[in-house]
Amino acid sequence: MNKHLLRKLKSALLASFFFTIVLGLYLSYESGTTEGSLGLIIFYIFALVGNFLYGIPVSFLIDVLTNKIKRFHFLLSGIFYIFFAFMSYFIIKEFYFFAIICAALFFLAEEWQKVKKQNFNWKRMIVNSTLMIGITVLALYSSLYIKELIEKKTNEYYLIPAGYEGKVTVVYDIKDEQQPDKVGDYNIIKINDQGYGLTALPEPEGTFNNKYFYIDDEGRKEKIKEKCIHIGSSGSISNDNREFFFHSFTVINSECTDHFSTYGSQYLEDHSIGVEEILQREGFGDFGY
Repeated sequence: MNKHLLRKLKSALLASFFFTIVLGLYLSYESGTTEGSLGLIIFYIFALVGNFLYGIPVSFLIDVLTNKIKRFHFLLSGIFYIFFAFMSYFIIKEFYFFAIICAALFFLAEEWQKVKKQNFNWKRMIVNSTLMIGITVLALYSSLYIKELIEKKTNEYYLIPAGYEGKVTVVYDIKDEQQPDKVGDYNIIKINDQGYGLTALPEPEGTFNNKYFYIDDEGRKEKIKEKCIHIGSSGSISNDNREFFFHSFTVINSECTDHFSTYGSQYLEDHSIGVEEILQREGFGDFGY
């Protein structure tokens, strides 16, 4: 077997192994328990697949790009590894964070194998490894900012009747509705006193970045705290004519907690109506009501 390919295979194995170790230590620290070994095995398998299918080809490409570079070779190669790991965001989305860590470990494994048969310089290796760790940490923090810039956001601005509590449903892509007014970059969606609204906007994509307000009969608005909102489900429903897309959430105006925001409440008295009944009331066909 080609010695360069063999080195890449070893680097992929080492990177996957140490990534799993680092992740396991972090999860144990966060949870205070060592349970979840099955989950780590799954992460190890995914890391292997990623390193073999993406990491090894990229590593060969980086070798070509940096082959004739002597000065700052270590630094430039490390930056290339991190850059291509970040580019995996467009393939694996939020898991790119793990790809950056794997890339740094893959790179260090490569460099370790290159020098271990030569005159090994511990001081130089420690300095280079520390530099690579610093670059990785900087890349992880920077990638969060870059991800924020390129990621789609929903940017919806809800106006809900003052005092309303319960489930709120929004049905999207209703052609007969006017294009919504805007507040800055946010599209206004008005909710009626029965807990639903129709909009000409297409089905939302990306990270939820919405604002929620109560509004009274005189137009006075009161911002609803995030702890008072529980994000519900999104989906679609069809009849013989077309498909309708919807999104729902639940709002309360008292006893708002982080627990409610995350899990909702099974004890909340809810008088809202379902999507099928909403569509039938609005004249979009027969849904069995």
